[in-house]
Amino acid sequence: MNMGGMQVEKENFGALLRESRKEKGMSQADLSEATGFTIRVISLWENGRHDISLKNADTVLKALGATMTIGGEADEPVLQ
Repeated sequence: MNMGGMQVEKENFGALLRESRKEKGMSQADLSEATGFTIRVISLWENGRHDISLKNADTVLKALGATMTIGGEADEPVLQ
């Protein structure tokens, strides 16, 4: 995924997505209900096996009450 000119590995985004979901105490089923996406596609995103569009990432992040910040010490994306 290209975010602001920086390539974000889909595996890294998936791991961040999974971590954020778990921190919110949500299951994949909960996130599916909140976003309208299937549990299968959420699982594929979290495991880096399927690309996620920026539009869909925005929908998922909003459901998690999270935002993505690019930057920091290692210029790694961080979900907040």
